[in-house]
Amino acid sequence: MVEEASMNPVTRAVVKPLARVSRFITRQKRNYRVAVARSAANNFLYNLTAQYDSVYTVALGAGSVELGTVNSIGNGVAAAIAVPVGWLVDRYGFKRFYVLGVGLLAGVALTYALAPTWQVIIAAMILYQVALRLTGTGCSVISADSVGNEDRATAQNLCAAFRSVLSMVAPLIAAPLVTAFGGMALEGLRPLYYIRFAGYALILFFVAAQLKDVRNSTQATPGVSVVSGVKELLEGSNRLRKWVIISSLTTLPAAMTPPFLQVFAHEVKGANQYALGAIGTATILARLAFGIPFGRLADRIGRKKVIYLLTPLWYASHLLLIFSFSPITLILAGALWTFYYINAGVTSAMTLELVSVEDMGTWSGLQGLFRGMVTVPAPILGGLIWRELGPAYVFLVPLVIDLVLRIPLLTTVPETLNVERASSERDQQR
Repeated sequence: MVEEASMNPVTRAVVKPLARVSRFITRQKRNYRVAVARSAANNFLYNLTAQYDSVYTVALGAGSVELGTVNSIGNGVAAAIAVPVGWLVDRYGFKRFYVLGVGLLAGVALTYALAPTWQVIIAAMILYQVALRLTGTGCSVISADSVGNEDRATAQNLCAAFRSVLSMVAPLIAAPLVTAFGGMALEGLRPLYYIRFAGYALILFFVAAQLKDVRNSTQATPGVSVVSGVKELLEGSNRLRKWVIISSLTTLPAAMTPPFLQVFAHEVKGANQYALGAIGTATILARLAFGIPFGRLADRIGRKKVIYLLTPLWYASHLLLIFSFSPITLILAGALWTFYYINAGVTSAMTLELVSVEDMGTWSGLQGLFRGMVTVPAPILGGLIWRELGPAYVFLVPLVIDLVLRIPLLTTVPETLNVERASSERDQQR
């Protein structure tokens, strides 16, 4: 107390929030801390090239439809393995699959770096989606096991804030590197992927050494197949069946628009590498500023109220992007886009509160399968819309679908805050 009283107001304003964050993280389990560190480092590496991935693929010879096809093939593979991976995680423990996913991310970066044609990027996207499926299922188990209901939305957005601290500077570091390597041409972008590969290799060693498994094979229920496990999970639970649809529709904007965002900003709106880097940084800074407060708000007033509050803000991002007339408005659109990710994070918190941790792998896999039914055709559809209707419609269509389908369906699902996750008694009632 004496030390705090002796601080000047500026120092106190910085130290007190950091102290609260430190206490919050300390009271969570070790796996959560490992996952936060892994996620932050991963996002830094990802954001070195994220704003250039589409430009790089086009430089290798892909058109708009091919660009969408690349993403759709990867999404299709991820959807196909989602349920089996989730079932295996429930049955044999998540660590080995999580570590494998981190290793595959290194393989993705190396494949991009060595790619001679755009067709090779298909292999990279397949690896990337498989890696996301493996690490995503592991993250679901970690979040369900390591974080309580009253902290979950905050924990999701705190994790995002830590990612933002490292990744907000990545696009600004990448831009001068691209200039030094030769500009926004193929060989000017290629070295960034070698840097990503080296970083992922270090993350792999860290995760393998520090992560603890939640469950092991002796805890698996014998004689339960993939199909019977899914059937048992969904049977008699109208709430879960509705949520599968809501979760799938939530992923549509992230599946359809990102493959075209940088190309739209660069080719249609004239953004250069510095503007593209600033757009990415604006998204991250906004997430850093608003992620934790909105996460805490969702832990206090309820998940659904915050989702309703945030949805118009990411709608505004799409509209501002379409009607943008300068780099400043493009950067503002990037900042508003962060509210989609905060929205998705709160939705994810609800997802984790609908089943027990013992079923989390299967539930996560089932989510992945049905999300795949949306994310597989979405990039191809986006490419066709770009070519046949015009680039702006790629950003309008997901907005209309969200407004007409997801939001009305969300109103029919009960709030999950402070509600115990699916016990057998509750499943029978529902």
